[in-house]
Amino acid sequence: MGEEETRGLQSVFRQKTPSPFRPYVVLEFAVGAKQPAIEWMISKLQASESSGGADLEVSAVVMTFKKSESQTVLYIGAKNSRLLTAADMTGLSKIYKDNHYREFSIEDMANFKGIEDVDSFLTTAEKQKLILHEMEAVRASDEEDHIPGYDKIKLWTGKSILKKYLSRDIITKMYPLHEPEDLKKLGADWYQIKRIFKEQPIDDIRHYFGEKIALYFAFLGYYTIALIPPAFIGIIYFITSWQSMYREAIFAVFNLIWATIFLEVWKRYCSELSYRWGTIDMVSSTYDEPRANYFGTLGENPVTGKPEPVFPKWKRSFRFYCVTVPIVSVALGIAFYIMLGYFVMQEWADKKYASEKSWVNFSVLYLPTVIYAVLIGIVNSIYRKVAKKLNDWENHRLQSAYDNHLIVKLILFDFVNCFISLFYVAFYIQDMALLRSHLAALLITQQLIGQVQEAMVPFLFLTRRKKQVDASMKKQDALQKVEYFNGEVTEEVQKQAGMESEMEEYNGTMDDYLEMFLQFGYVFLFSSAFPLAALWALINNVTEIRSDAFKMVNIFQRPFAESASNIGAWQVAFELISIMAVMTNCALIGMNPEVRKLLPSDITAVNIVLIFVAVEHIILAIKVAVACLIPDQPKWVEIELAKIAYQSKLALQEKHYQVTSHKHVHRSESDKEKIDALLKEKSQ
Repeated sequence: MGEEETRGLQSVFRQKTPSPFRPYVVLEFAVGAKQPAIEWMISKLQASESSGGADLEVSAVVMTFKKSESQTVLYIGAKNSRLLTAADMTGLSKIYKDNHYREFSIEDMANFKGIEDVDSFLTTAEKQKLILHEMEAVRASDEEDHIPGYDKIKLWTGKSILKKYLSRDIITKMYPLHEPEDLKKLGADWYQIKRIFKEQPIDDIRHYFGEKIALYFAFLGYYTIALIPPAFIGIIYFITSWQSMYREAIFAVFNLIWATIFLEVWKRYCSELSYRWGTIDMVSSTYDEPRANYFGTLGENPVTGKPEPVFPKWKRSFRFYCVTVPIVSVALGIAFYIMLGYFVMQEWADKKYASEKSWVNFSVLYLPTVIYAVLIGIVNSIYRKVAKKLNDWENHRLQSAYDNHLIVKLILFDFVNCFISLFYVAFYIQDMALLRSHLAALLITQQLIGQVQEAMVPFLFLTRRKKQVDASMKKQDALQKVEYFNGEVTEEVQKQAGMESEMEEYNGTMDDYLEMFLQFGYVFLFSSAFPLAALWALINNVTEIRSDAFKMVNIFQRPFAESASNIGAWQVAFELISIMAVMTNCALIGMNPEVRKLLPSDITAVNIVLIFVAVEHIILAIKVAVACLIPDQPKWVEIELAKIAYQSKLALQEKHYQVTSHKHVHRSESDKEKIDALLKEKSQ
């Protein structure tokens, strides 16, 4: 680094970091990133809120390598006072003196439990979340139309500056630092083999990773337990020789009712967890802050009065209905025609093998399946990128709306991608034997591939860790000089950051939920055709929980904690699958020749359809009744929420009484003075 650049960095720091400095988040600039852009980001992170900054503590480490290339790494921290202000502004829930969660308030902070020790009042995960929020809240003003040093990289007014740096790879990595001791303890309680059949430490997961990730693992564990009854019945069906037309019908009806019971009981358990964690009353509304990537002309929130980007609703609707919907429809059509092409090719291969049973033709027999799998993988990869781009372009204000729209896009395509061939076999070809073998092949192949991948995780971890160490050592060997600006970062922290920099980034729970959604569909949509589906799913999930836990602890960078009160749109998606399962299973049973024999020989096709539609509606009515009989919240949670609402009302009344009493006393004294003055005037 040259003298001029050194002076530039030294001059940009406005406040000194304390000693010892505790960093929580690391930002890594690209090697060779332009100095004006680095200095501008540092100034924005350190500037006060009133001047559009984040008011955070920043320490910079500049590493110069042998090829005269330099890289700047920022270590971000924050004062306790700044974190408490951010907790107040974001409505972070903490435990009040009455042992209930309430939104933190600086005015009332003396009544919050644990405030005596300010350093430990907020967990590390909460501090990292608040720091991220403040960094993302730094937005471009009308005058700031480009990034300094990068004239061609334009800035939207109101756009998050940090997100722009990340999207254009000026900043290549951003991650919160792990807590090694806490992580080691969590891993010992979570994924060790001796604990494979024990309950997960959900509260500890929430404390370290946040509510969103904890709810995913809670759902995965609950769903795995719910698979035990249908898996047990499936085993009984497999080992017994009982053959009857009632066999599939009984199992299908049980599965359909059981799916409803599971989803309703899960909602109750989810409400217990969210109450325990203080997130149960989280509701997205117009006063929620917009997500960091939301852009538009800089305006004002009509409720809070805070400055924020404004984007017309009609533009978003136009983009969704006139661009997104047609593109998604075309993608679904492509997936459908690929499936038709697969069956045409398979029919050709079957005929070729039947005409001449040679080794060459035997290999051709499986060629359509290979081509189909490759094509689906390619199309799926392309579609995901397109769906993400469309979702970004739609410019949703809230993170929840953004996530829900992306979920719908992915579910639609994956549903068609994975299940359309099963529907085609079941209701167009109407071949139950082929449906059973096709469903078994899809599910078992998917699970076996998953199991091989999960079994390879420890081996891959050791290989990857060796590569990470080698990469870190090579980086150290190439170092010529290390310069510290605004306080020295300890060597221990730098080593930790260097190792975590090489770890994989965690991309969220979206793919994990999607995998569970597809598995749920395989198990319940065609349960009458393949009773052993639940057993395969159960075996997969038992290892999935621990392997996912292993990856969270050892392979991924620490994700920023996210609050959540439930699993969001995924709850609706699972419920829709359970409703569709009623229709598909009733139709499959209705097409069974043994069932047809029970009906009068002269009955028309229309009457047959009406009979099975009536049966379908009866089962749906039972599902609705079960859902209504199982409340979404336990009684004790309802009572506790009512208590909180009542206490809040009393507190508001007391505050109002104090204000009005003060005004009344003040007014009475003023009136008394006026009366005394008037009487004195008259007496004279």
